[in-house]
Amino acid sequence: MSLHLKEVSAAYGASQVLWRVSLSLEDNQGVALLGRNGAGKTTLLRAIAGLDYTPDLSVSLNGTSWQDSSACMPAHLRPVSMVLQHAGLFPHLTVLGNLQFPKRHRVGYALDLEQAIERFSLAALLHRKPASLSGGEQQRVALARALLAPAQLWLLDEPLSSLDVIARRELAPLIAKLCQELGQPVLYVTHALHEVLQIADYIVVLEDGRVVAAGNPDEVGRQIDHPISAEIDVGAILACEFESFDPEHNLSRLNIGPEILYVRGDLANLGPRIRVQIPARAISIAMSNTDQSSMLNRLPVTISEVGKPSAGSVLVTLDCAGQTLFARVTSLSAQRLGLSSGDSVFASIKSVALDARNF
Repeated sequence: MSLHLKEVSAAYGASQVLWRVSLSLEDNQGVALLGRNGAGKTTLLRAIAGLDYTPDLSVSLNGTSWQDSSACMPAHLRPVSMVLQHAGLFPHLTVLGNLQFPKRHRVGYALDLEQAIERFSLAALLHRKPASLSGGEQQRVALARALLAPAQLWLLDEPLSSLDVIARRELAPLIAKLCQELGQPVLYVTHALHEVLQIADYIVVLEDGRVVAAGNPDEVGRQIDHPISAEIDVGAILACEFESFDPEHNLSRLNIGPEILYVRGDLANLGPRIRVQIPARAISIAMSNTDQSSMLNRLPVTISEVGKPSAGSVLVTLDCAGQTLFARVTSLSAQRLGLSSGDSVFASIKSVALDARNF
C-alpha cells in the first residue's frame, strides 16, 4: 500500500509550512508520527482524511488520487477510519448504537461486532449513553467503532491520551495485534514511548511540517541530533524467546541466544517470540561483572562502535549475542572508562525500564 503526499506549501496556523512527506506503508504496518506540539501531526492526519482541504496538497493512495489542485474526494468517500484525541461519540445514541453506526453507511465490517465488544470490554456498557461513561470508556467505544468500519487506512491521533497508564498498556498491544490480524496499516500520533514500541514498525519525526527523521524505531532512536531526540530515545529492539514466568517476583525470563533477560510482568500471552525495547539511556556500561548491583540484567557485550560526542553524550553500539544494543552515556563517562571498539564489557539494564510485544 502506497500513501503519497506531494511536497507543497500549505497554510498552517499563522505561518506557511512545507510538507515533505512521502510514505510507503506495507499491509499491517504501524507508522508513528512524532513531534513537538505544533509540528503538524494532527494537521497532516486531517489532510489525509479530507477533513481540512488545502488546494495545493496532493494526496493519493494506491495510485488513486484523493485530492490535488483541481479536485478533492469528500472525506466520507475516503476509505479511512479516524480516531481523534476526543471520542466524538454521538450523544443521542447508546454505546451499541454508536458501534452499529458504521453499518448504516458501509457494507461489511473490518472487525466483527461481537469481537469488538469482547476485545474492548464493552458488554456492560452497550445500553448506556456517552454522557454516563468515563473518558476512558468513551475512548474505548470510539476505538471499537473506528475498527468496525471497513477502511484501507487507520488514522489514530493520540487515541489513548485520555486513558490511565494501565489501560494504555492493555490497549496499545491490542491495536497492534488487530493491525496484524486484519492486514491493516495505521498512522499513529503519540507522545508515549511504550505506545511507539507496541504499535510502530516505522517512525516519522515532524518539525514545522517537515520530516526531520524517519526509519524503524532503532534507526530513529540512535539519532541524537533531531529536535526531539531526548523524547524518542527508543534505542534498540531485541528479538527474544520466552522461557518462563516467576509469579513470586513477577518477572518473565527471556532468552537472547545464551543470555538471559528479565522483564517485569507475565509475558506468556505474547507468545514464544517477543521483541523487547531497551532504551539507550536505560543501559549503563560496566567494565566487569563483579560489582554488586540491584540490576538483574547484566549482559556480556562487545563494543562495536563508539560514536562522536554530541551535546555531552556518546552513543555506544554494542553486540549482544549477535544482536545490536545502544547505550547512550555521557562523553565524560566514555572518556573515563576508555571505551573503544572491540572492548568486552557488560551492559546493565533495569528490568522495569523495558517494554515488550509479540512479533
